[in-house]
Amino acid sequence: MTAPKQVVLRQETIKLGFGSTARTTVIENYYEVDETEEQGRVALRLLNINDQPFGAPEMITRERLEEEYVACPDYFRNKKSPQEAAIEKHVFNGEAHFEKKEFHSAETEFNKALSLNQKDLRANLGKGKTLFARGDKEEAKKVFACLAQMEDLYEKDNKHIFNEFGIELRKRKLLEEAIANYSKAIEIDPEDAVIFYNLGRAYFEKGEADQAAVHLKKALSLKSDFGEAREFIASLEKSGIKTAEEGRAE
Repeated sequence: MTAPKQVVLRQETIKLGFGSTARTTVIENYYEVDETEEQGRVALRLLNINDQPFGAPEMITRERLEEEYVACPDYFRNKKSPQEAAIEKHVFNGEAHFEKKEFHSAETEFNKALSLNQKDLRANLGKGKTLFARGDKEEAKKVFACLAQMEDLYEKDNKHIFNEFGIELRKRKLLEEAIANYSKAIEIDPEDAVIFYNLGRAYFEKGEADQAAVHLKKALSLKSDFGEAREFIASLEKSGIKTAEEGRAE
């Protein structure tokens, strides 16, 4: 597979309109850089909206390239594929329908996203929330339980999604499922104080105050100025829950 060529950016200020309606705006043009046989010079070709080079190449010196253009090493890496763009669109539409309480339309959009990638976290979260809102509690639980088993989702960027899953589940009193999702988030990032706090809260609502204290204390050890965790621990102590010993979340 051929490695992508270097891409550079050049910003240009142009004037639009005439007289009192005239204004200036900045446009951004991206160029593909080609090596040449001529020492000290490169060839630039403008990229179109499909990221394909077109038009005749422009020959410039390397010195000018470094002075007037900005290197974009992640240009292609940050581009969404057509499938990723379609998934994002369906999820966006689904969330918009959900906010309007158009639950059937929301589920349709989330299902379209999942037909393209059944492991998409946002689409699964949206579908789970929609099923709950429609009163289909058991099907919603299946969505969240399935995600908790997907080992290939253990990426740091995904911890916030699992934390969000946990919040949604706790709100609906599905505490076992909430604890499972918070635990998944902690496995991804064991240094996140907020997730330990949320886990402690879920244990407390489940009636396991001793486990709540363990995780709240862990949150406070990770973030010494975590006021909410400190207040929660104080309230447990007033209730006679033992929190003084060092606790370590399991």
